[in-house]
Amino acid sequence: MKDENINRFFKDHRQTIADDGFSERLFAHLDCIPAPAPRVDRSRLIISVFALIGLLLFIILGGYSSLIIGLGSMGSLFEGLSSIRPEVIVAVVFMGASLFAVGKFAIEEK
Repeated sequence: MKDENINRFFKDHRQTIADDGFSERLFAHLDCIPAPAPRVDRSRLIISVFALIGLLLFIILGGYSSLIIGLGSMGSLFEGLSSIRPEVIVAVVFMGASLFAVGKFAIEEK
C-alpha cells in the first residue's frame, strides 16, 4: 500500500526542466577534463612478497624437517587417533593453506 502511494505521488507530481542546451555544454566541458588514472593493482606483488618471506622463514628455521616428520607420521594416523601430535596438525593446516594458495593463483584470471 505504501509503495503504491509513493509511486502515485511521483507520477502525479512529475516535473520537467527545460534543457536549453545544458547537456551539450556539460558534455563538451567533461570531454576537456582528463580521465582519471587507472588504479594499479599491487595485491599480487604484496602476496608474492609475503609468500617469499614465509618460504624463507620456513627454510631457515628448519620447518621442512617438522613437515617431513609430520607427514611421515600421518601414515599411521588412523591406527591411533590419540597419538596425533600438534606438529602433525600444524603441518596439515599449512599444507592445505599452501595448496589453496597455489590453486587460487592457478585459476585466477586477470
